[in-house]
Amino acid sequence: MGDTDQAGQSLDWIVREATRDDCVQIRNLIQELADYEKMSDGPKITAEDLIRDGFGENKFFYCFVCELENKLIGYVLFFYTYSTWEGKAVHMEDLYVKPEYRSRGIGSKLWKQVVSAALDIGCSRCNFQVVDWNKPSIDYYKRQGAVDLSAAEGWLNFRMSKKVMQDFLSK
Repeated sequence: MGDTDQAGQSLDWIVREATRDDCVQIRNLIQELADYEKMSDGPKITAEDLIRDGFGENKFFYCFVCELENKLIGYVLFFYTYSTWEGKAVHMEDLYVKPEYRSRGIGSKLWKQVVSAALDIGCSRCNFQVVDWNKPSIDYYKRQGAVDLSAAEGWLNFRMSKKVMQDFLSK
């Protein structure tokens, strides 16, 4: 793959499946994404959690990374889910490319890897969330044909924290 930098030097980046050895760098990229989203205190997981949950016996997620000169410059993390209306689906949890490598097709390539993997197993849709102030990403996703379900169908996303889940069970 790759392209050239501002000085005309070749940048040979590759997109590949993540391995357990990538988890420290993936965790660092997760923090960069959280910082970008103005939620620096959000990520609570460790590289060890990623190893256990993505490469252990019970696999909770899948991940592709973009690598340049043995350094990760982007990642996409996703998992499979199920729709009672349409069957198999994929949820793209994170898609992130370091700012200095954006607008080079890396994000599109990472996203296409998820979509391709999903279609290969018969998924009917790809779900994801975007923070409401991230207009460049919202516009990009819409240009690719994605639909804002909050606006189009009125769907709202809810979450229960672990504490709320525990409290709920005790009621």
